Amino acid sequence: MERTGGGVENSGADSSLVVWSLLTFCLLSGPATGDQHAHCSEFLCLSPPSLLVRLLSFSSEQGPCGYPLDLPPSGLPSGQGLPPLPPGFPGLAPGPVAWSPLSPTVVIVPGRRPARLQPSWARVMAGELLEAGLVNVLVADWLLPPEQEITEGARQVGERLAQTIKTLLEDQGSSPELFHLVGFGVGAHVAGVTGACLEGTIGRITGLDPFSPVFSEADSSLSLDHTDAQYVDVIHTNFNPNEPVAPLGVPRPLGHVDFYIGRGYQLPGCPQALMKREQYLLCSHQRAYRLFTSSIRSSCPLTAFPCQGVEDFQRARCTHCHHPGLNICPQLGYDISWLPLDRPITFQPLTAVLDITATDPFCVTPFLLEVHLEGNTSLEAQLFIQLKGDVRKTPVMLVSGPPLMQFESHQIHQFLVSVPHTVQEFRTIVLHFYSQRLLYLAWRKRRIHISHLVLTQLPRHQGLVSYRTRSATAVENHRVDVYLQKEE
Repeated sequence: MERTGGGVENSGADSSLVVWSLLTFCLLSGPATGDQHAHCSEFLCLSPPSLLVRLLSFSSEQGPCGYPLDLPPSGLPSGQGLPPLPPGFPGLAPGPVAWSPLSPTVVIVPGRRPARLQPSWARVMAGELLEAGLVNVLVADWLLPPEQEITEGARQVGERLAQTIKTLLEDQGSSPELFHLVGFGVGAHVAGVTGACLEGTIGRITGLDPFSPVFSEADSSLSLDHTDAQYVDVIHTNFNPNEPVAPLGVPRPLGHVDFYIGRGYQLPGCPQALMKREQYLLCSHQRAYRLFTSSIRSSCPLTAFPCQGVEDFQRARCTHCHHPGLNICPQLGYDISWLPLDRPITFQPLTAVLDITATDPFCVTPFLLEVHLEGNTSLEAQLFIQLKGDVRKTPVMLVSGPPLMQFESHQIHQFLVSVPHTVQEFRTIVLHFYSQRLLYLAWRKRRIHISHLVLTQLPRHQGLVSYRTRSATAVENHRVDVYLQKEE
């Protein structure tokens, strides 16, 4: 189930034991996540003596809470089904569930959790799917005994979930192509095991930042892979270390399309220091399910660009949508209307990169900034920019990356600029070449002579708006405002 090679770089060593210890400490000692549906109690909440797995059904008629799905026992091999809860174990009785076997079905698979911590995000995602018009929304609720090894537990959960889906297929007359498994963290690997047990016939599996510690060193049959379903898309949000802790997500590509978000750590809106212990470690990892949930009913697309690495993306080397067998930029999220209908997938597995904003709906409008320099002066500096419109303006953005870069005369320097989708119709661009040199005398400060700037909305083949400037001069460590002229 493992595809090797390629993918976005991972700059940190895999210290799985340290990560797992710190993560467990945060989850077990940190505060539980708030939940606006605190009155719901459908999820298992006591540490079980043995593996427990059950399906919860959500529907508009039942309200925000889920109910256990009462499945007929026929078609299940002995001991392989979803057993009843142990005597005295708290839980809801099966409720009236309206099942439509000919309609699409989404099965949400949370990751491993302490028994006391409910995966409230799964309830929110289920609600969004119902609001979008989906009829069959299920959550695979599972718990392991605290001492059980996680990789073996994930295998057992995946196998049991596969048996349950097989029951729905055989006894309810459904079709595997109608099933979409959405797994977060360890749940992504559970979904992969389920898909493999069903021989890749499941219509789609979405992996939300598949868990890396322990699984990176486990048997490849326990990892999500593009052979586990007819279409496998993976959202990577924590593929680089949150220093001093290794990434929680798998850095390597696993699916038909692997989406890599930003830098892979300290994503927009996440804490930048270890002061907020739990959020610093978990924020980027958890951003995966927030992105997918937001995409379900979003009014703006999360467009990604085929690219071999984050650095190439930031250097504006990935501004086209062309990929062998696919002539469109992939879009992250629930909607896959952009995806060709052919099955099996006809294009080669690809990696795609995108930026996001700090808040829902996370959408950005990508632009290519081309800086045409003239004159005889070069400068080693960082380039910060800000775009201003009549009403709104962007934050100040570092477009050249953290290291100082060499700005040479008579060269064209290209940068990717990710603009919040709410900011439109730019009037000026503010440039700041920051050299980090402490210079008090004006005559010692270098001047960068700019022939012109071009700011083009991406993807370029769509013929979207662009802006151009006249010549300008920028002084190092000083901000300069340059007027933008719109061209269409």
